[in-house]
Amino acid sequence: MNDLSIQDSINATVQVITKISENKPTNWWMWLALAEFGLIIFLILKRKLKPKETARQRYKKESLKQNIDFNNIMNSSFHSIQLYDELKVKCHPDLFPIDKEKNTIAESLFQEITKNKNNFRRLLELKEEAIQKLNINF
Repeated sequence: MNDLSIQDSINATVQVITKISENKPTNWWMWLALAEFGLIIFLILKRKLKPKETARQRYKKESLKQNIDFNNIMNSSFHSIQLYDELKVKCHPDLFPIDKEKNTIAESLFQEITKNKNNFRRLLELKEEAIQKLNINF
């Protein structure tokens, strides 16, 4: 609905009210209908005039809902490269050329290590997985 149609509806309602009040005594159904019409107009205008949420506000609201692990952020910033370098050397698939099963495990671990190069917590999990599955001593 645009503002002209709302204004036209209001004008038509006023004309009907004046005709009814001139010709017949008022009845309570008419007043109930007018109250409902007024409520509908109020709700439409309230919704239209409500300020829109910007993308920045949505991003802020979504980010405040998330649980952030600051320890992982700090460790990832300062210690992930050393752990990554250690893991990529120890878990490289070329170190297991004879045992095909360990080679495939090492290959999948190596891919995960590469994907999570900057995630310290995940690299620690992968280190534990490498110790258990590949029997590597660090």
